[in-house]
Amino acid sequence: MELKLKQLSEKWFFLIVLPLAVTIEWAFAATLDWSEYPRSDWVALVDLCVFMPLIYLAFFSSSLTRKARLLRALGVAGIGLFASSLIVPASNQFIISELSSIRNALLVFIIAFEAFMFWKVMSAVYRHNADAKSLEKDFAMPEWIAKLLVLEAKFWKAVWAFFKRK
Repeated sequence: MELKLKQLSEKWFFLIVLPLAVTIEWAFAATLDWSEYPRSDWVALVDLCVFMPLIYLAFFSSSLTRKARLLRALGVAGIGLFASSLIVPASNQFIISELSSIRNALLVFIIAFEAFMFWKVMSAVYRHNADAKSLEKDFAMPEWIAKLLVLEAKFWKAVWAFFKRK
């Protein structure tokens, strides 16, 4: 049975391919004489931050939209940068230290965006006539999560009403 690479599921990338690549990079870093090649952190960066996102885009994300593929490829590059910072010895992190500071600055904006989206979802859940179908449609969330959010909102509204009466 011949299996085409385009048919591979995205989960196999995150369960097998990416951990295997990180393991290979770790083995490379563990066997490299860092005193002889002090500025070799670029090897781990190219493999994990450039090559792995390209592998993901080429073979594992064909069923997604372009925007979703690019966002996930950026996530793979972020995972690669994090793994590189753990694999390469701290005294040999020249490029990685520069990129890590950029990553940390971007995390502030990512957290702000996540907080904004959380506020939007919660305000939609706690409005007076919130229903699971509109949440599912507006926020592209699974139906069961929308139902659970509406049930939780009703619960907390009832608790608030109970304490307001006393």
